[in-house]
Amino acid sequence: MIGTGGFIGASLRYTISSRVPKIQNIPAGTLTVNLLGSIVLALLTFSSEPESVVYLVNIGMLGSFTTFSTFAYETFRLLEDGQNISFFLNIFLNVMLCLLGVSIAYLALML
Repeated sequence: MIGTGGFIGASLRYTISSRVPKIQNIPAGTLTVNLLGSIVLALLTFSSEPESVVYLVNIGMLGSFTTFSTFAYETFRLLEDGQNISFFLNIFLNVMLCLLGVSIAYLALML
């Protein structure tokens, strides 16, 4: 199940991140998949889905869909290229928007 979810997640990540253009040097594709993944993970986790769903979706699909390593690499490249504002903005947007997405998902389920 984890492998199947991983295949689906990696395919979706490639499709989405390759189609979302950079915005002001910010790798918006990576930001998009991390934000979507954070929201879906929160929705599934806070809704107490069965263990089989957790393995397939949370671990398999979302584990390969979201990407901290690409975020770290792309952020480092911004710093290396002297894009200091984009460097800090990318960190801020990834962290804050993903936390906001989790918070909104949590609140939506608690209503």
